[in-house]
Amino acid sequence: MPHTDWRRSAWLALCLGSSLPMSRAWAAQDGPQAPPMPDRTHVEAPPDDLAGRVQRLEEMNRRLLEQYNAVLSREAERDQRYQELERRYQGLLDRLDEPTDAQVSPAEASVLRSAEEPDPFAEPAEEDSLDRVIVGPGRAFPIFAPGTEPGLLGKVGEGFELFTPDEELSLGVRVLNQVDFKAFAPGDLDPATSGLYLPRTRFYLAGHLTKPIEYEVSFQRSLEGVLDLLDGFVNFRFDEGFQIKFGRSLVPYSFDWYDHLEPYFITPERSLYPLNFGLSRQAGLMGWGYLRDGRLEYAVGGFSGGMLGIADINATREAVGYLNWRPFLTSEQFPRLRYLNLGGSIAGGLTVRHDAERPMPLRTSIQATENSREASAASINFLDFEEDVRSFGERFQGALHMAYYGGGWSFESEVQAGRYQYEKLGSSLRPTVPVVGYHVTAARFLTGETPHGRTTIVPLRPFSPSRGLYGPGALEVFARVSQLRLGSEVFEYDLADENLWTREVVMTDIGFNWYANRYLKFYFDWQRSAFGSPVLLNERDGTLRRSSDLFWIRCQIWF
Repeated sequence: MPHTDWRRSAWLALCLGSSLPMSRAWAAQDGPQAPPMPDRTHVEAPPDDLAGRVQRLEEMNRRLLEQYNAVLSREAERDQRYQELERRYQGLLDRLDEPTDAQVSPAEASVLRSAEEPDPFAEPAEEDSLDRVIVGPGRAFPIFAPGTEPGLLGKVGEGFELFTPDEELSLGVRVLNQVDFKAFAPGDLDPATSGLYLPRTRFYLAGHLTKPIEYEVSFQRSLEGVLDLLDGFVNFRFDEGFQIKFGRSLVPYSFDWYDHLEPYFITPERSLYPLNFGLSRQAGLMGWGYLRDGRLEYAVGGFSGGMLGIADINATREAVGYLNWRPFLTSEQFPRLRYLNLGGSIAGGLTVRHDAERPMPLRTSIQATENSREASAASINFLDFEEDVRSFGERFQGALHMAYYGGGWSFESEVQAGRYQYEKLGSSLRPTVPVVGYHVTAARFLTGETPHGRTTIVPLRPFSPSRGLYGPGALEVFARVSQLRLGSEVFEYDLADENLWTREVVMTDIGFNWYANRYLKFYFDWQRSAFGSPVLLNERDGTLRRSSDLFWIRCQIWF
């Protein structure tokens, strides 16, 4: 029926706007047109309204076609850019085969060929940021044009660390600050004085300059108020089993010195022997590493030989060797003994210049860098050498240690012995003084923490009110017995005054540590020193005593 065909054409034109030419042909076909219907219940759409709707559909179809063409054009441009990048990349590979003055090694060429291809779907920069590729030892890395260098990434954990996206370059910043409150008993002492002290304020800058090369530069302000270099070294980590370190760093002698740093002490300070005869930090060169899946740690090297302190004030030289063996580290049969440590260390040196200052006084509670009034005020002196005494000649010392960590326990012990040569100015005699010492230390966490060594403690329930955490932190109780004994030669050759000082001390520490969180730690220590003979504890009135007590609180920030 004509009337039905006309309505069908209109309906198809509305639904199939993309087939507009067909709709027009349908509407224009020959044949009689339907007469108007007199029935007022049916009202047909005016012809003008239909034409407008068709025109709008045609315009929409045109816009969709333009957008589709634009997408095709952008894809063609992206393909062209990808082909250009591929061509330049292939050109760089071809340059490896060209003869040059400095030939590229096969290993370096292999690294370059294995470089990751550029992402073809990444948005290209206005100018290609890749300027050239430099092949370094064992690695190829890009040099970026000015203004297009990759941004630094950062993280917070053991301090603050900045590093490049490929983690080849990094800079870590750490801070150690210790504040002591010391109360001596009896209180009428001189020069030792009760009060507040700043034993260590340190700033550590460390990281790596490409993955195999590590570095550290750190500074310390000690009791004397002097800011000076603490460590400054470069370490080549060729492999965990073989590394080379040169510069100023910890000397690998004595487990008490070398195994863990000052922030991780059980007691506020080291035991008597390493506190007074430890090799501390020196400039030198050493090879070290971990063998047999980490069970054996070794270190051997040569050092400048300064006994204590930051400055090397003499021309001594030192040869040092260190071994630490954890025989059950990978054992499945004895899991409780995995963190048992056994080992020893030796050191030998020679003082070749005798115009240095006299030896440091022997003390109970600080490791000083100078024989200053500030250092003497913070600790009991139990032996002070005469003004005309110098360290001169040979010295040799050795140590054996055993340590265990597990189930919340920390147990450390070490026996040390040495022989030290001295000289009195104006005398041809060079007496040798034997020295022996030991310490036994035990500690136990009461709050469930189970460290496998002396390292950062993260409390299971930290105390951090700013984050709504009101846990007890980590609580560790400890006890230590430490002894030091010098040979009678120290008095027989008038190296020190027998009427004022002692050559034997037994020291006991009892207390606890509270770790509020991983960054904040408090030490609470009662230290009693028992002397083999009366010691001058008050220089003003000449008071001598056979013992002294120290009540010691230390607040430490380490992040």
